[in-house]
Amino acid sequence: PGLFAQMGHVLVQQRRLDEAEQAYRRAIATAETFAESRLELAGLLVEQDRFQEALDLLGPLTAAPLAKAHYLRGVCLRALGQDREGLAAVAQARGLILAPYEKRGMMPQEVYVQLSRRCNLRCTMCGHAAWTDNSGFMDQAVFEQTLAAAKAAGIGILTVLSGQGEPLLHPQVFDLLERAVAEGFAVNMVTNGTPLTPERIDRLAQVGLAHLQFSFAGFDKESYEQTYVGAKFDKVTENLRGLAAAFRRHGSRTVFSVKAVCPDPSHDYVERTRAFVRSLGVERVTTVMPNNFGGIVSVGDYHQGAGMHSFKRVERHCLLMCRNLLRSIGVYHDGRVTACGCYDSNGALSIGEIGQGIAGLRTGQAFTHILDAFRRGDVSTLPMCAHCDDAIG
Repeated sequence: PGLFAQMGHVLVQQRRLDEAEQAYRRAIATAETFAESRLELAGLLVEQDRFQEALDLLGPLTAAPLAKAHYLRGVCLRALGQDREGLAAVAQARGLILAPYEKRGMMPQEVYVQLSRRCNLRCTMCGHAAWTDNSGFMDQAVFEQTLAAAKAAGIGILTVLSGQGEPLLHPQVFDLLERAVAEGFAVNMVTNGTPLTPERIDRLAQVGLAHLQFSFAGFDKESYEQTYVGAKFDKVTENLRGLAAAFRRHGSRTVFSVKAVCPDPSHDYVERTRAFVRSLGVERVTTVMPNNFGGIVSVGDYHQGAGMHSFKRVERHCLLMCRNLLRSIGVYHDGRVTACGCYDSNGALSIGEIGQGIAGLRTGQAFTHILDAFRRGDVSTLPMCAHCDDAIG
């Protein structure tokens, strides 16, 4: 059944949905209780508006504490006109997602760090239109304070990522990365790759990062530069090729991947992007459609009922718990802390200062207010969250 399930997943990625459905059905026929394939097939049926079929398939799973099963059941019930029962099922799903975090005192699993508030690009899928400033670097003292707070909270993952800023622009970026690795953190970093040189590539390959994610788009000069405004296609592809070669040359254990944004979700665009990135020597490629960056960026269609732009069919789906809110906190370059390290460039969801300690921040009034809104399924009063499509579906 596991093999058929994996085949179904691959076929979904290739948009061969009829074949994917048959693969999932073979997995279920091979093992009636195989929950993964029931869930994946139910999700596929929901996307095709086959709600009653999906509901029948979910029946045996709703007695178990599976958040996805209760969520899909809720979507189906609402689509079939049973709104009250559907919303109750979605609320149950939110509770199941939240439960493990409540058991650990709401402690996050990783800390997002804004080494640089400055960015050198104006990418179309980014919320740069809302930036109130484009300057500032984290100093050594704030960085050390962040490491100490993470250690005190028992958090071992440090991710150099923020709603604004290119980390490689920081003058001491390599010293800070090496310091965090030496302290025992699993350090991840996301970069647009533009500030790299051959010398910097060689050093980056030896830092000891757990994961380096290179942000990219497209498959030629036009498709790349239309999205990554201000970057040069030839230079960036040279850096990508150089990084892939450097990691191999040094025998690095760093997971090196490309996350390619696909503003055109068509099968042809996605597959051309994958093929091009792999031709540069990169083995791990993930393609994603852009989200609306906390409601700031107009992507996909405008959904009148939800009051937001999104590639998702948001009228069909419901608000869940925000995975970014639960998994992480974001520390700005100046030591302020936001509940949303992914999109909040201006501190709209600020919850305090890193000197207060992570445990205190996650149980404090500001974070609890945000969390309670998600728990109720009503984030209409929260800045950014009210029009963000990330936690929908």
